Amino acid sequence: MDTANQTNLPPQKMLDPSLKQILSKIANTIRGLSMDAVQKANSGHPGLPMGCAEIGAYLWGCALQQNPKNPKWLNRDRFILSAGHGSMLLYSCLHLAGYNVSMEDIKNFRQLHSKTPGHPESLDTDGVETTTGPLGQGLGNGVGQALGLKLLEARLNTPKQEILNSKVFVLMGDGCVMEGVTSEVSSLAGHLQIDNLIVLYDSNHVSLDGPLDQCCSENTAERYKSYGWDVYTIDGNDLDQLHSTISYVRENQKRPTLIIAHTIIGKGSPHKAGTSQAHGSPLGPDEVKASKIALGIPEDPFFVPQTVYDFFKARQKQQAQLELDWKKTFDDWGKTNPQLLKQMETMLHQHLPANLEEQLKALEIKSPVAGRKASQVVLEKLADLLPYLYGGSADLSVSDLTMIQQFPLVTPGNFKGRNIKFGVREFGMATIATGMSQTHMIVPFVGTFLTFSDYMRNAVRLASLMKQKVIYQFTHDSIFLGEDGPTHQPIEHFAALRAIPQLHVIRPADANEVKMAWIAALNYQGPTALVLSRQNLPTLAVTNVPYAEGVGRGAYIIKKETSVPNFMLVATGSEVSLALDVAKELEKIGKSVRVISMPSWEIFEKQSPEYKESIFGGDLGQRVSIEAGVEQGWHKYIGRSGIAICMEGYGASAPASALATEFGFTVDAILEQIL
Repeated sequence: MDTANQTNLPPQKMLDPSLKQILSKIANTIRGLSMDAVQKANSGHPGLPMGCAEIGAYLWGCALQQNPKNPKWLNRDRFILSAGHGSMLLYSCLHLAGYNVSMEDIKNFRQLHSKTPGHPESLDTDGVETTTGPLGQGLGNGVGQALGLKLLEARLNTPKQEILNSKVFVLMGDGCVMEGVTSEVSSLAGHLQIDNLIVLYDSNHVSLDGPLDQCCSENTAERYKSYGWDVYTIDGNDLDQLHSTISYVRENQKRPTLIIAHTIIGKGSPHKAGTSQAHGSPLGPDEVKASKIALGIPEDPFFVPQTVYDFFKARQKQQAQLELDWKKTFDDWGKTNPQLLKQMETMLHQHLPANLEEQLKALEIKSPVAGRKASQVVLEKLADLLPYLYGGSADLSVSDLTMIQQFPLVTPGNFKGRNIKFGVREFGMATIATGMSQTHMIVPFVGTFLTFSDYMRNAVRLASLMKQKVIYQFTHDSIFLGEDGPTHQPIEHFAALRAIPQLHVIRPADANEVKMAWIAALNYQGPTALVLSRQNLPTLAVTNVPYAEGVGRGAYIIKKETSVPNFMLVATGSEVSLALDVAKELEKIGKSVRVISMPSWEIFEKQSPEYKESIFGGDLGQRVSIEAGVEQGWHKYIGRSGIAICMEGYGASAPASALATEFGFTVDAILEQIL
């Protein structure tokens, strides 16, 4: 818990009295709308919107450089509500500021298919920059957006013409501060000196469960100073202090900035303000009435003074002019820098070369080769072709092979590189990658070992919910990583990732499928997990097929049966070559065998019923799946009587060959099990 730390405060800068008066009226309007919407829905969180009403009024009334009529303006300031449960603060501000959030939308708070869901969702509501709710991740997305914008500034701005110079504002709460992911991303932001990130911390000393001092006593200000941030502490309900601090930071920022804003949760509620009772439940009709009387606002539900609407109408004209002025600068920049303009258009539209498949197929990759190594060769080629590819690793680039050798590192204060060292911060890395993709001009790729995807899981889930285009390169994908043992050997991870809706999971069999997996990832408007081997794999002639006939189908026949099949073998990744070897032995004893490579269940499930039937339909004899992971999910394709060659427990520390024998991933062991 922070003690008030007033050191290093900017010079006091008072608001014009008339402006301060209307901002106070806006703040109380936010309180009224938030109380009413939560009460009407009979669920929600009134405490944060009421406690942060002055912050919302000041940001949308003065600070944010946006155009509500063009929410995707490239050089807009961005606002992220990391404490997403306080969503009525954001919806109230968007409505008043003139975004496409109507009063009817406010009244439909938390209702089915409304623009105002319980937690902000970026696909539902204009002006919502990212989906938030799981605490702390909004700050991670904010760091990612700010970092992405710094990368774009370094790439596109010229000494004479700046077309990108916006700020990213994040509002986080006590819960965000306590979540470990904010420590990860804040540490990296301070290290890299990301100077376009302004974080407001709603420090109200109350958490959902009661007073904050019952579970947290840290000095957050000193912690953030140690990260390399500038830190200011203010009264978050004082408009003059908000104005003095935010305006000063905007003009003088050199590092990421934390503004600790002490507020009163549920401010205005006579009986619940300052208590956890205001956090996550409606105030109740009597308390809503008492609060409005105490605040001096009309008791009419969903009341907005005309003077507030008039203020924002005038501000909308100013904001539209701001974008028009920027457009002139942008047009001049484009005429002066036609090559940069062309590059920017490529990054915005994320164009792929028409002959990309041909170029990747022409890459020479020696066999046998590890999936991770094949991916590195492909990635370095793609980086030359696609200016929007940026990425990095969680301190594993020499092992997961995500380093683009021909481009430099991003270093503190220098954003001209395309490789980011995220450090051992897997969860933070995933949230930052999501934020980078939200610039809509960067396709980020991030790498770590597959077993550590567990650290990233909730961020991967949110990226999937938002359909963000992020590529995760997960290497060391099975027990066959060997001697590092069961702590590092993924077992349940294929199934766990496949369980996430809208995430494409691709486990390539060899270098040919790795090349096509990258095409799949780049074509998909959503997140992709590339699951790659540590060990060398043979490059198979049967996988050298056009994208549209192979990986682009999700599953495809790589060995046809000679007659009515006695066996159907389906495998992924490193087990595909094993399946082919098993098929050879079966044929020696007169059996007819179909072998299917199935790199992606998700892509396969999007194929036509006719295609799916052509792969798995009909009498295929004994159906067998071969994958060095848990069997979960395979019986959809092999049936209840199918045989799953799989892992039924954890691995062990030993060379890969010994593990294959121990766990039954050899030709002889499989033949013994299926014959």
